[in-house]
Amino acid sequence: MHEHEHDTAKWRIYEALLQATPDLSYVFDLQHRFIYANKALLDMWGMRWEEAAGKTCLELGYAPWHAAMHDDEIEQVIATRRPVRGEVPFPHTTEGTRVYDYIFTPVFGPDGQVEAIAGSTRDITERTRHAEHLQLLVNELNHRVKNTLATVQSIARQTFANADGMDDACGKIEERLLALASAHDVLTRENWHSADVAELARGLAAQGRFDARQFEVQGESCRIDPRRAMALAMALHELCANAARHGALSTPDGSVHIAWQRNRRGDGEELELVWRERGGPQVQPPAQRGFGSRLLERGLKHDMGGNVDLAFEPEGVTFRVSIPLPDDAHEVDR
Repeated sequence: MHEHEHDTAKWRIYEALLQATPDLSYVFDLQHRFIYANKALLDMWGMRWEEAAGKTCLELGYAPWHAAMHDDEIEQVIATRRPVRGEVPFPHTTEGTRVYDYIFTPVFGPDGQVEAIAGSTRDITERTRHAEHLQLLVNELNHRVKNTLATVQSIARQTFANADGMDDACGKIEERLLALASAHDVLTRENWHSADVAELARGLAAQGRFDARQFEVQGESCRIDPRRAMALAMALHELCANAARHGALSTPDGSVHIAWQRNRRGDGEELELVWRERGGPQVQPPAQRGFGSRLLERGLKHDMGGNVDLAFEPEGVTFRVSIPLPDDAHEVDR
């Protein structure tokens, strides 16, 4: 094969590769005019090569600032004989603005001088969006971890302050942390968007610690935001733990009825949930409020942004909580 034929064959191979790649490939001459553009770049421009050949960026419709930036970069490559790399947004004819990473590199002639500038550009829009989304997730994770650690700190401090010895404290802390972890599991499955009240309530009977027949759960699917979901999950745990120690769940004949419904509230809606115990020992109001009672009456009211009522009625504990629902609660359900 003659040298000319060999060079022609190599060019056919290079041309095939350049036309097949999804990256944008092109060459400028020393006057900043396009002397080559592959199919991907022509498609982005919405042009045929005959329309683009020999034109500069400005003549092809690039924004003046964009064309001027590339003019400066081409001159920099010629002067320094080194590649230049950058990142730039570009309005695509069919897909809106995309973000591109590009490199301009010198092409040296037989005399060692720069005779052209070759360029390659890659669409990094999805990668950029993914990186931004990942950073948002990291920021959210940091926020959630800090909030969770603050919750754990509060649980530990309050539990030890009100416990009857170390064994009692360790047992209660473990139970409360398990309840916290269970709520986290529910929210994680929903990407921390919301949690279904039905799943939180029915999860109590499915824990295996109690006879599921002692629970009666009634209510339609209704989603609440992560903060309220965590607060409600901890409240249900405290009610369950108290019922197991002193209330309806401390005897095989006792039962717990959990029901909720949506009610109109001014221009919006609220969720009203009621926990009612029956069939257990006669209830005596506690001489002093422990951590669980304070969490139900004060902490939950703060976290829920609604109203709570904890009543130690002789026939069984009754707890009511109202939770404001967002305007799009129905949409979330779907």
